[in-house]
Amino acid sequence: MKNLLSISALFLVLAGHLPCSAADEAADNIDVARFDKNGNLTVPQNIDEWVFLGSSLGMGSSQDEFDPGSPGMFQIVRMEPQAYKAFLASGKFVDGTMIALHFFGSQENVSINRAGFVMGDLNFAEIHYKNSSKYSEGFNFFTFQPDQATAQEVPLPNDCVECHKKDGAYDGVFVQFYPIIHEQLPADIREKLAAPPIQPEHE
Repeated sequence: MKNLLSISALFLVLAGHLPCSAADEAADNIDVARFDKNGNLTVPQNIDEWVFLGSSLGMGSSQDEFDPGSPGMFQIVRMEPQAYKAFLASGKFVDGTMIALHFFGSQENVSINRAGFVMGDLNFAEIHYKNSSKYSEGFNFFTFQPDQATAQEVPLPNDCVECHKKDGAYDGVFVQFYPIIHEQLPADIREKLAAPPIQPEHE
């Protein structure tokens, strides 16, 4: 009887550690992305159900002035749900993370709208895919049109990766534009985002 109690106690102790180990493993890697034989990324069918991170209108990195009469495209950013759960648990964009960016046209005077702009049709989209074992920079991008079932990888090296590595506030991602996840970021990143922006010097 004493031996049975000892074995039972040992089993409970080991069982208590198993969920933590599984969670730790899941936090380092997720396996959601699927690729065809040509290396193209299959566009997930549930992409419209991904977790919303942020949006912008007419945003760009060039020095061109914003034209309120022609603001450009709406950009909608969403994150694959399993990757989002892993991010909440770990504060990291784990390997396998996919973040989708959809570019919609902008239009005015639609239906009852008399001021401002509303979203138009989807022009194109891209998926930011993280895989540190495959890419020296940790990630790359796949682009696709609205009617395409697969997304083609952007050849490396490319300007998108360079821009994200240079200006993405955390791990190559523009988290500075996604305030709804700031509380889940590491403390040092939150401090940087909270600091007043450095104003560019003018000649």
